[in-house]
Amino acid sequence: MPSTAPSPTDEILAPAGPGTVARHLEAIRARGRAAAHHIAGTHGFRRVYTAGAPLAGLGSLRSDIDIFVVLDEEEQRETEQVEYEGSRVDIEYVRLPALRELVEACRDHGRTGAPISAVAPPARARADLVTRFLLSEIVVDDGRLAELHRQLTEHQEGYRALLVARHALDAQNRCEDVVGALLNGDVESAGYQSREMVYRAAEALLCAAGDPYVNTKWLWQKWRRTLGLSLGAGVWGAVRDLGGTDTRDTVLRNLWLTQDLLVMAATGYHHTAILAARAGLPLRDPRYALLTDSGRYHLTKDVGEGIELSREGALLWAVAHGRSKEDALTEALRCYGVDGPAVAREEVSAYYDHIVAAGLLLGAGDDAHEDVRFAPDPSRV
Repeated sequence: MPSTAPSPTDEILAPAGPGTVARHLEAIRARGRAAAHHIAGTHGFRRVYTAGAPLAGLGSLRSDIDIFVVLDEEEQRETEQVEYEGSRVDIEYVRLPALRELVEACRDHGRTGAPISAVAPPARARADLVTRFLLSEIVVDDGRLAELHRQLTEHQEGYRALLVARHALDAQNRCEDVVGALLNGDVESAGYQSREMVYRAAEALLCAAGDPYVNTKWLWQKWRRTLGLSLGAGVWGAVRDLGGTDTRDTVLRNLWLTQDLLVMAATGYHHTAILAARAGLPLRDPRYALLTDSGRYHLTKDVGEGIELSREGALLWAVAHGRSKEDALTEALRCYGVDGPAVAREEVSAYYDHIVAAGLLLGAGDDAHEDVRFAPDPSRV
C-alpha cells in the first residue's frame, strides 16, 4: 500500500495557522523594539522607529525587522543589514528634514484640501516611506518624531487621497504600456503589464478602504482582511489570477477590471463589476483610466487629454459596461442609494447619453467589439 506519511517537503511547507502567524508577528515586533533600543544605545541615535509589514499586521513567519534611524541634517549614512539575536535587521537612515518635508506636504493637502495636482502625489518610494512612518512604532525619540507622526495621523485622510492618486497614476502608466504592447501584437508583454496594472489599481482601492500599506507583496493578505468577497468571488479571483496563458481576452478583462477598481477607489461606490464583454451590449473603451483630483474625476487615455466627469458620472460610466442602458441606470441608482444623493432616473438617463456622446462607451454592434481587439498597427511595427 502507498505510504500516507507526509513527505519532508510537505512538513517543511505546511502552512501555519492564523494564531501561530499572529504570535510570530508580535514576536517580530518585540524583537524590533529590542533591536532598536540596542542600536540606539550603541550608536547614540536620538530618533529611531520600527516599521514594515509586521507593524501593519502583515508579513510571515520569515519577515525581518525594519528599523529607521532619523538623522540630523548634516548626517549621512547608507542602508545596512545587521544581525540581532539571530534575526536579520535592516537599518535605513532618513534625514530629518527630508522626512519633515514629506510629512508636511501630505499634512498640508489634508488640512487645506488643495488640489492633488498642486501637491503632486509622492513617488512610490516616498509614499512607501511616509506610509511606513504612519504605521510605525516610535522607539527612541527627542520629541520630533512624535510631533511629525501626530501631524500625519491627524490628516491621514488627505494623505490617503494622495496615495490613491499615486496608485491610479501608476495604473494609468501601466495601461499605456498594455495598449502599446497590444498594438505591437506582443500579447505576452501586454499580459505581464496588465497584471501589474491590476495590482496598482487594487492597491488604490485598498488604500481608499483604509488599508494603505504600500507593497504588492502583501496585496492578497490585505484584500482578504479588508474586502474579502464583498466585491464578489469573480473580482477576487481575477485580482489573484497569476495569468496563465496571456490571451487578448485575459488582457482586456484586466483593463476593464482596472477601470472598475479605480472607479471604486475614487468614488467610494462599490458596484457589481462585469469582467467580460457581453455580445450585443455596450463596452467601456478599455484605453481609458480614471484619475482623481480633490473631487474631480478625470478619464484619460493620452497624456494631456481626457474628459472630466462628476462622481456620480464616473460610477455610471463604470456600470454601463456589459449592461443595457436600463440595467446600467438601475445599477447606478442602487449604488447612489447606498451612499449618495437622491437622483432622478431621468437625470441619470440624460447623463448616460452624455457619456455615449463623449465616446466613452463603445456601441453594442459587432464593429464596436472589433475595436477592442487591438490589431497590430502596421505603422508601429
